[in-house]
Amino acid sequence: MAGIGFAINKVVREKRLTSKPRAFAYASIVTVAPLLLGELVLLTVFILSNLAKVTITDRNLIVAIITYGLLGSLLINGFVSLVISRYLSDKIYSRDIRHVLTSYWGSQFFTLAIGGSLYGIFLLFSHLGWLYGILAWLLFCELLLSWNVINYLTIIKDYWGIFRAFLATIVTTLVMSVIFLFIHLPVVIASLAGIIFGYASFFILATNLLYQQFPNKLDYHHMFDFLNGFDDYWELAVIGLCTQLGLLGHIVVIWFSQIGQQVRGFFYIAPYYDLTVFIASLTMLATTVRFIVSMEVDFFNTYRKYYLSFTNGATLQEIKKAERDMTDSLRKGLGRTVWVQLMVTLLAISVGTTILNALPLGFNTTMNGYFRILCVAYAVYGMANVVTLSTIYFGNLSGSYRASIAFALTSILATVASLYTNSLFYGFGFLLATMLYFVMSWLNLEKISSNLTYQILGRQPLIYGEKDGVFHHLASFLNQKMLALTRKGNYEK
Repeated sequence: MAGIGFAINKVVREKRLTSKPRAFAYASIVTVAPLLLGELVLLTVFILSNLAKVTITDRNLIVAIITYGLLGSLLINGFVSLVISRYLSDKIYSRDIRHVLTSYWGSQFFTLAIGGSLYGIFLLFSHLGWLYGILAWLLFCELLLSWNVINYLTIIKDYWGIFRAFLATIVTTLVMSVIFLFIHLPVVIASLAGIIFGYASFFILATNLLYQQFPNKLDYHHMFDFLNGFDDYWELAVIGLCTQLGLLGHIVVIWFSQIGQQVRGFFYIAPYYDLTVFIASLTMLATTVRFIVSMEVDFFNTYRKYYLSFTNGATLQEIKKAERDMTDSLRKGLGRTVWVQLMVTLLAISVGTTILNALPLGFNTTMNGYFRILCVAYAVYGMANVVTLSTIYFGNLSGSYRASIAFALTSILATVASLYTNSLFYGFGFLLATMLYFVMSWLNLEKISSNLTYQILGRQPLIYGEKDGVFHHLASFLNQKMLALTRKGNYEK
């Protein structure tokens, strides 16, 4: 996440008694809240539909439309988020924030054009119905805008403002859904319209936070500069896309299994599996928060010292000592993160099932089995993810690139293979994929950390040349068109 390390380091450097708790709070709000937001909105609609005594058919349709919107928007965001994060991190590091707000609108236009077009084509052939199709498309577009604005929210330090934006989304969804139900709109339409208003409030409030933080003047000649990153760091785009494919692919495959059911047209769900996936995925968030705070504070200091030793005239012995300090800090941080994840997973498996069975969620023995399998799978993925992020620190993306592709393919193919077994074994395909992902990521990190001097110096090109690929030409073309449009509008005005 772009800029979050810089923001957390600023908090910790204040050296107050509340610095570390504030750092954890900030990391939690920025990383945990987005996933919680989608699940709480889904839970809010689920509760409202129960209170309104909606039929099971309508409730499944609501869940299917929301789930498709969530998964589809996350997939598109996965392709662009890491590249945008790299662009923003470079801008913050160089203290050049003039075009951050400009790139924000450019990235919103770009993701909306790509994602909105693809999802619109899907909806045209989905046999969902024109009214439901319009609502589904609006929800998808708002989700796309929301995930992208979160990429930019990681730059700022106003975590209370971010928290209020998330809270407003839940409240607005609840209030507007109740109002629409009160005026006797159909339940499906009322629920979807309530969610659309909820995410609209989040987008407006989050964008307002960015306007308070950055210069408001837009430079349209640089609106699409971030696209250059797709040529310079195309591996990041593949890593982000394949990671999302691995995380979401097994869910889609299970929709077409013996426990899946068709809701309408191309819209399918697997209620038992989908619910356990959403809940089990929460168990990996502890690892993410711990990693961000520990690695971005403790490890970053040793990491910065090591890289500065090359330019500050350090001796070879001093460079070797800085390298040992950095690798020791990395291993300790990863070790603590793994222990946190292990404790959370054991607690979820032992106590979580008891709590879930007591809640009115309809958990049964089959769902308990899925939950245990998926808790272990998401724990392994959480550890693999932090190892991959640690590897990316050193700029060698080739290993992470290959591991992410293997993760995506294994997740989908192994889940397809599990369809020919007993339905009780669903989830093992995803578990196998996460284990492979972890092993490949760990071996890649070991390979890099065992020969850091070569990785840092030997792999760099003797002469750095600016890449001039398809996205560079696209960025230049779009920038010129945007500049021409705005000049024409100003002239006519």
